Amino acid sequence: MREVARRGYAKLRVSEVARRAHVAPRTVYLHAPTKERLVDAALRGRAEGLIGRIERWRPRGETADSVLGELIAMHEREYRAESVLLETLVDGALPREIAALLRELDGVRLGIITRTINDLGRRGGLRVRPSDAIALAHALLSYPTWRTALTGPGRRRAPRLIYSALRSALL
Repeated sequence: MREVARRGYAKLRVSEVARRAHVAPRTVYLHAPTKERLVDAALRGRAEGLIGRIERWRPRGETADSVLGELIAMHEREYRAESVLLETLVDGALPREIAALLRELDGVRLGIITRTINDLGRRGGLRVRPSDAIALAHALLSYPTWRTALTGPGRRRAPRLIYSALRSALL
């Protein structure tokens, strides 16, 4: 996966992957007969782990404020842990079948946001319609937004800034 992130899909060479893995190219081809299958297997394995962690996430806090903070912290934690995977998927230079993993991840993430925001709405913790809150949270917690926030002027303050923006708009 590092090779895909470093070189990009188009410049990836199976021989270089084999060299870095200290195996013969034939060994790599035994496990994945094409470059596309090799990349798909590597990215899919990481993506499935990330999807599992996101699906299992549940807020522990009682107040709307703490639940929102936990939702943002989970997104930051998962982005930082899987930034290479996410950057590779967001890059857009992958074959369509592999790039579909990003849509799958986004669907799971949207499901968690929807469930959490709807729960806050049922508790009376929102000052806007739940559908508007979901749309705003989804936009501010998307992977491209995290990349921009963490690499731009906000850097380490980015999670606090995103939290402040969502808190002031939603709660």
